[in-house]
Amino acid sequence: MAVGSMVRTALFVSNLERSTAFYRSILGIAGTYAEGELTHPAGAKLLGMPAGAKVRYRIIKQEGGPNRGMVGLFEVTNPTPPAVAKRKEAINIGEACLVFYCDDVDGVHKKLVDGGHTVVCPPTHLQVTEKKGQPEMVFMDPDGVLVNLIQRDPDNPN
Repeated sequence: MAVGSMVRTALFVSNLERSTAFYRSILGIAGTYAEGELTHPAGAKLLGMPAGAKVRYRIIKQEGGPNRGMVGLFEVTNPTPPAVAKRKEAINIGEACLVFYCDDVDGVHKKLVDGGHTVVCPPTHLQVTEKKGQPEMVFMDPDGVLVNLIQRDPDNPN
């Protein structure tokens, strides 16, 4: 049995509107694949939440792109799950990190600093192999989710 390519990452956020604004303004993910309130009884069950939990969602994606690599933002209330306790200055075991290519990591870094967001590592050149290296940076979204940007390789736009 084999699985297909990843469709999306699901993030559980404390404020759907704030998280949407962050991913749209900082990363430019302007498209919306789907949004609304998850009302089917299986929705809460899949999340391990009691029946009747309120789940609002917005699945965002790049405009005009394929329906892969999307970010699903889910705000669960009634009851609201507890926040994950973790240190903010570095990674934590069991933590995930969203990784995106980017045309201008320095420009994104400036937006993050100007907006008072947490930057774990500013743009830093990472030499992966003898012939391949590029600037990368790591920062946190409003709920502490790690995001890694890799400067798009001009010789390999994919």
